[in-house]
Amino acid sequence: MPYLVDGNNLIGVSPNLTIGSQESRDFIIRKLLRFHRLTKKRIVLVFDGAPEPYPARMELSPKNFMVLFPKYGESADDVIKRCMGPGMVVVTSDRELIEEAKKRHIKWMRSRDFLRMVSSVKEGKNEKPDWNPTPQEIDAWLKIFGEK
Repeated sequence: MPYLVDGNNLIGVSPNLTIGSQESRDFIIRKLLRFHRLTKKRIVLVFDGAPEPYPARMELSPKNFMVLFPKYGESADDVIKRCMGPGMVVVTSDRELIEEAKKRHIKWMRSRDFLRMVSSVKEGKNEKPDWNPTPQEIDAWLKIFGEK
């Protein structure tokens, strides 16, 4: 079942994150990419505002994971409403979006509950860690701790 996620709303219920902050967007994207990797759930993440360039190491192209931004003059809510469809779960705490989902008979989940669910997913024994160091990072750590 795909999740259609109100990104700014998710940032708003996340501790220590700030709406409008690129670092907060990046954190949410990484958190949901990890969730996607572990569960294979389809995710469409929608943020308000203009997109910013993302670091090259941030993999935004896995199958069934999309990050969307509204066109000029549009809001993330407009994009979410346009993307709502049968079989999806709309993730938001926005009353208007919840009412729209109910009207269309589409499942929905509050952002705080979704965040709790995403945070509870654990990696299996054979899963790779989220962090894949670059050769430069490895060299920096070896300089700090010494080579063996």
